[in-house]
Amino acid sequence: MESYIELIIQANQKKFTDVERVIAELFLNGNKDLGIQALAKKLSVSNSSITRFCKKIGLANYKELIYLYKYSNKGAKKQSDSSISYVNLNYSLLLNDIIEKLDKEEVKKAALMIDGGRIIHFWGTGYNAFCGEDFQFKFSRLGKIINVIKDEHSIAMMAHGVQQGDLVVVSSISGDNQTVQEAVKIVFEKKAKVIVITANEKSSYQAFSDAFCLTSSMGKKDMGSISPQIPVLTVIDILYTEILAMYHEDTIKSWIKSEVILKGK
Repeated sequence: MESYIELIIQANQKKFTDVERVIAELFLNGNKDLGIQALAKKLSVSNSSITRFCKKIGLANYKELIYLYKYSNKGAKKQSDSSISYVNLNYSLLLNDIIEKLDKEEVKKAALMIDGGRIIHFWGTGYNAFCGEDFQFKFSRLGKIINVIKDEHSIAMMAHGVQQGDLVVVSSISGDNQTVQEAVKIVFEKKAKVIVITANEKSSYQAFSDAFCLTSSMGKKDMGSISPQIPVLTVIDILYTEILAMYHEDTIKSWIKSEVILKGK
């Protein structure tokens, strides 16, 4: 059974330059892992060539490639739990990427806006709509009224009903839907507060946001085994935890009451 690192290298082979093929061969042949400087010297290539190779196979940097390579070699000795190891590895990579990308100050700003709002509009289409249900479940326990809008036509229509001071949370991994962008622009011009959760660091939504929570997307790192909403759900968990950490008395009381209700006591 081929290792995960072999799979992602082979999946991108057609796009490799001659230099990148040399780098690929070293990893496909099971050679000892080296630091980037040592590898560059061994193969007579530049550090930037190695970095470009990493990005071409869907990884962030050489550090991530070595992590995968070591993990794959270790896992080759124990094939019986390969599916568990594969998912575990991808979750580890995904969570590390989210933590690296997510700005702590943006999280604090978003948490304060959620904490200070009562009626919150959550916009998310496709699998982002599932994230809206999780958002609604969590924050309604803190006394918030959550209005989840799940399709772009409703989002476009509801944008005109948003008032100054309202809070809109926009969840979009791609961050490039034209209809949603126009809706976000409308509520921004109405002076409503906007929180954006996306994996697109160049999203046009950012220009109209008060808090921009950048998350991750597995992209080429995963073969479809990781649920695509996990990056957004992770950010929601972080925002929820951030608010609980504020130790507002009313927040804690609301949470305790919801626990009693959920447990049927």
